[in-house]
Amino acid sequence: MKKQGPWKVAVVGCGSFANSQYLPNISKTANAVLSCVCDIKPEVARQAAQKYGVPAYNSVEELVQSGDFDIAIDAATIQAHDHINKTILKAGKHLISQKPPALTVKDITEQIEIAKKNNVKFACVPIHMITPDMLMAKQMVQDGAIGQILSVKCVSTHGGPEYFQYRSQDPSWFYEPGAGALFDMGVHALDKVTGIMGPAKSVYCLAANALKTRTVRSGAFDGKVIKTDYMPDTYFISLDFGNDRIGFVDTGYTQRASKCPPLEIYGDLGTISFKEHGGVWPNPDIYIDAPSIGVRGWMTPSTWTKSTRRPNFTQCCPLADVVDALENDTQPVLSPEHARHVLEIMCAIPLSIEKKAPIPLTTTFDPFF
Repeated sequence: MKKQGPWKVAVVGCGSFANSQYLPNISKTANAVLSCVCDIKPEVARQAAQKYGVPAYNSVEELVQSGDFDIAIDAATIQAHDHINKTILKAGKHLISQKPPALTVKDITEQIEIAKKNNVKFACVPIHMITPDMLMAKQMVQDGAIGQILSVKCVSTHGGPEYFQYRSQDPSWFYEPGAGALFDMGVHALDKVTGIMGPAKSVYCLAANALKTRTVRSGAFDGKVIKTDYMPDTYFISLDFGNDRIGFVDTGYTQRASKCPPLEIYGDLGTISFKEHGGVWPNPDIYIDAPSIGVRGWMTPSTWTKSTRRPNFTQCCPLADVVDALENDTQPVLSPEHARHVLEIMCAIPLSIEKKAPIPLTTTFDPFF
């Protein structure tokens, strides 16, 4: 599927993340240009349109009917993703969806089927399987640096969206049904752990609702009190991958700060330890136990043979993934099947909490490592 000239991109949802990560980086990231924006809040859409000199729309229906675009980026709220995604895919447009693309396995499966029927590319955030540090870790694992992977541990937490980020919009929606710490933060850790280990066989979870009210600490809604006594904000998640391989995820909105490594991969010959990415995704550290050459200890690799870093790498990288797939007639690395498996895990977690038991999982995807 070849095309001359840049791909036209529409951004749906022009909130803080889209304004900082998507809108300014589209032309820097891939052979693409911003062609239109969409937001249900007319003033928000108008401001983005004026800043970038493109048309604005106030509904996804209006966008697909009148907008000129090839690829859409769905950066709207979690609860809106399924409707937006299905509307865009049914219109025969290529799609990048923020996480999670739906709230049920049934809905994301329908999205996948629509994309296949209409022969369009469909990629799903999170971006972790194409970040420079993850690509380096993948190469080290494939080269046998830490031997056979035995387990993975991942931490994906902060103090809550009202606490750690300046926001011009009211963050209360993060605590409404269909959102919450699991769908906002847990999705990142589950994406990483399953991307490394492959599809999980079952999930078990302990959870707590530790903070019953929260106060916005900055931005336009500084001082607003949010009632948060109806959903968990702390999750300890165990995953069984079969063949005596396990993973652990610590996620939630109750850790004001932490010095824990965000991700560690444990092998029978060593460990790969990741650092906070800070927008630059530094190379992970590696512990190697190689008695045959008399080496045992931590090392900080500057490179690992051939560099895997893209120029101008940002959170807008899913666009490069989709454009690569379009121009080379392949499928995006950030596959919706992987997103579906992560979503199945998240949907199984409330049942595991209720039953205090592991819940079997059935969906699968092609492993990344």
